[in-house]
Amino acid sequence: MANKQIVFTDRVVGLSLQNGLVRIDLATIAGPAKTKDGKDGLKMDITHQLVLPVDAFVNGVAMQQQLVKELVARQQKRVAKAKEAKADDKPAADAKA
Repeated sequence: MANKQIVFTDRVVGLSLQNGLVRIDLATIAGPAKTKDGKDGLKMDITHQLVLPVDAFVNGVAMQQQLVKELVARQQKRVAKAKEAKADDKPAADAKA
């Protein structure tokens, strides 16, 4: 069994299709930099390239879309709970006034 290697990335900075393979460039923040128009920005260093067959890439995108749906649902639950808590606190605050 192969050893699992964990790769950290701050950003995906490139995505291309070459010879039936999807290539994803991964980068980490290397420090501050100026953009072409003189604004503050970040210098990114490409550290790894992930290469996948198209079907594996499509499957990965589907998995990411499902995760995004789950994250949105969690956030909606948090917002609803916060609104409930605020509504529950309001009558008590009104009674004190």
